[in-house]
Amino acid sequence: MIRIKLLILSFLILLGGSDYPSGSPVWQIPEKDFLGMEGVKVTHHLENSKDSLSDNKIIELQDEHGLSIWFGRYFFKDICITGLCRMVRLWIFWDGTGNYLGIQLDGNDPLTKSDHTPLSLQDYIRLDEIMADTVSILKDLSYEDLTVEEKVDKADKGLFEIDGYSSATLPSLKEYVVDDAVFTCYTLWHTVYGETKDYIDGLLKERINLEYITYLINGNRNQQLFALENIRQRNNYFSEFESRILDLITAEDKDIAEKAISLVTPGYLANPEKQAPFVELIKNASPSIKYEILYKMQSVDDVSPDAIIALLDLFYAGDISQGALNHIFRIIEKQMAANESIKENKPIRERLEKLASHPDPYTARLTKNFIESVK
Repeated sequence: MIRIKLLILSFLILLGGSDYPSGSPVWQIPEKDFLGMEGVKVTHHLENSKDSLSDNKIIELQDEHGLSIWFGRYFFKDICITGLCRMVRLWIFWDGTGNYLGIQLDGNDPLTKSDHTPLSLQDYIRLDEIMADTVSILKDLSYEDLTVEEKVDKADKGLFEIDGYSSATLPSLKEYVVDDAVFTCYTLWHTVYGETKDYIDGLLKERINLEYITYLINGNRNQQLFALENIRQRNNYFSEFESRILDLITAEDKDIAEKAISLVTPGYLANPEKQAPFVELIKNASPSIKYEILYKMQSVDDVSPDAIIALLDLFYAGDISQGALNHIFRIIEKQMAANESIKENKPIRERLEKLASHPDPYTARLTKNFIESVK
């Protein structure tokens, strides 16, 4: 939502050309009003905070079910250790599952670069992307790693520059930070993923129960991912949400589908009654998930005849790509080697013979070769 707003504003600027004043707060600071959103606000006190300058209160906005919409904290930060950087005042927000959500600024108090010029709208878009990157290179760096000293002429030397040297952003960091705002990016990134997030994560962990996960797994994208991750951590919850998890395996969202299918274990598929319904998910799954289903079935020691028949039928109906036929044959070959009754199973044999007469020459030839190999 945040990035969409930013991109819309950027697009409007491009359409409007230079009709808008470059220093206008409307165009230089993203219009976000998290604090104006409707819901129930709850205040949490962060005891013994290491950040003595910032507010020690964390504000939480909840919906009518008690689910978190966002968490926010007001920060008053010293951006760098040189004493030359401008102090910043801003709200940072995390969504209801503890992920970075965005920042909210006072229109009269924008973020600035090292030369004290305000960040542009494009800079804010880039900053937003940097803050959302949970594995940013900034994670393992110290302040000393951010800059390199450069020789300057004595005539240009500032009051706080020593021995004719000044600091410039390391070239290797340029693509990971906003231009001329390396200290701002570094400080804010570590603020986003610091003690406040740790507190929020701990708070959410305490709330996990069946009722809470029920609301989450039927919520928005991030809530569903959060619910699935908590189910993964608590195996006893799988049976409670089995039907919903199977539904999410066919979700259009790649991350949700992958997280959902990761919860399906060999132990679950060891039950023959679960196999055919699991295979049938191929009908509505994305191409990559179709293969994941096949890989899961290849790892099963005892695949039921019903599941094998379902696989063959799905292939013949065009729900499985031609490239996956070898995977199906590997599943069948493994079962035939372990169980003679699979080799003699009439419905399976009939479907193989049907595939051997398939109008596609490659499919027919591959099937004939397979039949010969397992005789």
